[in-house]
Amino acid sequence: MSFQKINLIWSKEMKSLFRDKKALLTIFLPILIYPVIMIFFIGFSTIVQSNLDENMSIIAIEGTVNEAFVKVLREDEKIKIVSLSSEEDMDQINEGNLHAIITMTLNDNIESYTVNYNSTIEASERAANRVRGSYRSYEEKVKEDKFNHRNIDKKIKDIVSIEMIEMSETGDASARILSMLLGTLVPFILIIYSIIGTYTIASDLSAGEKERETLETIFSVPAKRFEIIMGKLFACVTVGMISGLVNIVAMFPLLYVLLKSIADLNVSLSVYLVLFLFMMLLPIMIMASAFLIGIGLFAKTYQEAQNYGSVFLILFMFPCYLALIPDIEITTLTLFIPITNAILVMREAFLGDYNLVNIGITLLMNLAISAIAIVTMKGLFKSDWVIFRGEKG
Repeated sequence: MSFQKINLIWSKEMKSLFRDKKALLTIFLPILIYPVIMIFFIGFSTIVQSNLDENMSIIAIEGTVNEAFVKVLREDEKIKIVSLSSEEDMDQINEGNLHAIITMTLNDNIESYTVNYNSTIEASERAANRVRGSYRSYEEKVKEDKFNHRNIDKKIKDIVSIEMIEMSETGDASARILSMLLGTLVPFILIIYSIIGTYTIASDLSAGEKERETLETIFSVPAKRFEIIMGKLFACVTVGMISGLVNIVAMFPLLYVLLKSIADLNVSLSVYLVLFLFMMLLPIMIMASAFLIGIGLFAKTYQEAQNYGSVFLILFMFPCYLALIPDIEITTLTLFIPITNAILVMREAFLGDYNLVNIGITLLMNLAISAIAIVTMKGLFKSDWVIFRGEKG
């Protein structure tokens, strides 16, 4: 195997690819898309949330409810109290005309409240939360009045207490949850877009050559088929890595803005993180490129290769989506699931945790699958039946 010949094939393919405006658009489009998406998402979310917070909660009172509790409810400007005329009005919660209904029973001078609401309706869920907040205030006031009426000392009132201490470095659990979310989504987007970057290129390097009938010309050069296919593979991997670099360049400024706007966000951004992401991305790009080129070699036309490749992309996305399952952790099982393991390890790196054992197992697993993909691609490229569909070349 001559690395010089592989390099010549790689150089030829890269020059050809970068003359293709469609290929360049596919690679560099994220630089334009990400800022627009982020600005739209943040702006739209802010508008929607502000509108939801301003919406009134219509709460009906059924029967007799302590006037003191009703007074506390009325103190919330976002709560509108109405009377329940009949039991038929209970159905109005599901219809959206009412958001919650409060009833009270009195047993042994103890007030018991029931709140009827529909958790599947956002307005009703929001109304229930507002009632809970008002109830807590009312409950504390009633207890205070009862204790004062009986001249109970404050120390006795607080005879049992509990204190919750947050042990994380950030001191903010919600910030850590957001950090883990970003640590999962960024690698997910990085891998998905990098694979998409190789999708079109791989089809052109294989089925596109067959359709243009230029494979025969390539076979005429003094190079082995393995050297030719490896040159094409390296070109495809290079495009995937460039696509990954473009995604990182497009995403990191947005992440930097988030870090500045949320002080407790526990995400570790550094040059080492970027290099680590590339290291974990490389085996996946080799794997995806080899499989996609192999599929393209089996296809007769570029369009057929695209059709086969789209099915492969769906299968390839399955382990990516596995990493998005809530509360999924790095275990012996997940470490041996290709791609899923890489996303989970990347997530931990975003939080500043670099476990060498997990990283080593992940790299070995993905490199092993990549080697299988290369062997498969090599076998297809050496088969005259696959290349010429039965015609000996």
